Amino acid sequence: MAITKRPDASKQASDAEKFIAGAPDASHVPGASPGRRRKEVISPSVDVDLLKRFDTLAAELGLSRAAAINLAMAKFIASQ
Repeated sequence: MAITKRPDASKQASDAEKFIAGAPDASHVPGASPGRRRKEVISPSVDVDLLKRFDTLAAELGLSRAAAINLAMAKFIASQ
């Protein structure tokens, strides 16, 4: 039985890094995106017809109800 040399660990690490870098989602840099902000849960009472119209407009804009409410609140504050 022949004695073989141990593989070079730095080459294995380099190969692993290349493999990971080739993944489809490898371009995402961790920490580059802003952190999630803490959100407060609220439960307002809203007129049914107003809510239907609001949901329809939000859907047309491709927004969820929560995203549309956040956008509307931000615009309301900015207008003051």
